[in-house]
Amino acid sequence: MNMTWGLCGPDHTGSERRTRTLDIGAAVREYNERAVPGMGAVWYAKQLLLATLGVALAQALRRHGMTHSNIAVANAVEALGCYFALTHDNGQGDSRVRGSEKLRGKAGFDFKTLCKPGFYVSQPMRMGSGQALLALGLVHAQGERFNAFACTDFGREFINASSEDDGALLETLVQWALRGRAVGDLKPGVRKLLSPLHGLPAAACALLSRRIDSGADGGERRVAIRRWLAARHAEPAQGFDWRLRPDAIDPEHWNDLHYGALFFQVQDAAYDVLNALEQHLAVLSTLRFRLDNVLPERIATRLDHLRQLARLFLENPMAQRTITVAEAFCRECADPDDASLLTHLVRRDDRVLRLRGREVVPGAAFLHQGAPIDGDRVTDEVSEVPAHAALPAWISHRVERLRCLDLDLQGLAQVSTSANPSTAIEEVNL
Repeated sequence: MNMTWGLCGPDHTGSERRTRTLDIGAAVREYNERAVPGMGAVWYAKQLLLATLGVALAQALRRHGMTHSNIAVANAVEALGCYFALTHDNGQGDSRVRGSEKLRGKAGFDFKTLCKPGFYVSQPMRMGSGQALLALGLVHAQGERFNAFACTDFGREFINASSEDDGALLETLVQWALRGRAVGDLKPGVRKLLSPLHGLPAAACALLSRRIDSGADGGERRVAIRRWLAARHAEPAQGFDWRLRPDAIDPEHWNDLHYGALFFQVQDAAYDVLNALEQHLAVLSTLRFRLDNVLPERIATRLDHLRQLARLFLENPMAQRTITVAEAFCRECADPDDASLLTHLVRRDDRVLRLRGREVVPGAAFLHQGAPIDGDRVTDEVSEVPAHAALPAWISHRVERLRCLDLDLQGLAQVSTSANPSTAIEEVNL
């Protein structure tokens, strides 16, 4: 069973329109941050290079009188990399590449065209990288807005190590943008350096790996997760039991991981209830469901399951710190009255389903053919994890992302044809 985590949007806006946040984004953010601090939605190293390069290029162009924002330039750099992956590296269907629909048939464009709104996807990977850029010291800023970022000395060192030519990549892009040249004028070496399908040089990987393990901004917890993942990789037959805390992870961190998994399990069950209710509503001629009506069995069963999980979360004795938003949500989900529980959920939704008095009616994002019973989930998540690295169900997706990043930094095979780890609600950094 997979989780719905929030915003993703690979090449279109359909999944974003369907997103149900349930007003629990603060809890999602907090549990993810406790699990793997500072890494946002980053799951392979090229994401960090493209975003850092975008910030550095925007700064350089502003010194030459061009006024494109960090966001516009970083989106353009990412789009350029994905364009090269699609046209030169057979990147269609690879989870490291976005924009296959938006970039199809486009050729001969220049930098200004790249920067225009709508040229590339509405939710680029750059949106999930902002926290990691700050935490790893690749950029600095007074706040957390991407347009306020400025490249640091370490960021420039990372770009130079990634291009293996002491800054020539950045200068090449600066000159290309200033001269208004077409994309075809960029040499094959630049295409390889920008394409998400080509890994970073060993020197850049080592530089980045050391910074991830640094003590700043939660480095101790990142180190602990990496050591734990390495130990599980080394013991393929190793089972999993939350009662058996690994030596690499301290008790407080382990509790945060466990309690977060319990919360995400409740979240997932709530989506199952809403999807079952949506499907039932879709087959009713009136498109209305009264809350005091007898519930169909498939909805009642899912409500009971949701209550059980919510009570498990609330009664778990090992939690040392609770999150108010999570606790309030789980108390609503533990409500013994069916009508009251559904009222809580539909009010939190208010996008796909809405309340009109005592009736549930379609919202703006309602699917009139009915949502799948087992969930209308955002699909860009890692779908299968190798057995030797199996992770506990519902653990923060940041743990899986860090595992993928570690594989990339080691030059090992990526999970390339399955969908990438989801961009969660809390990861978006505009």
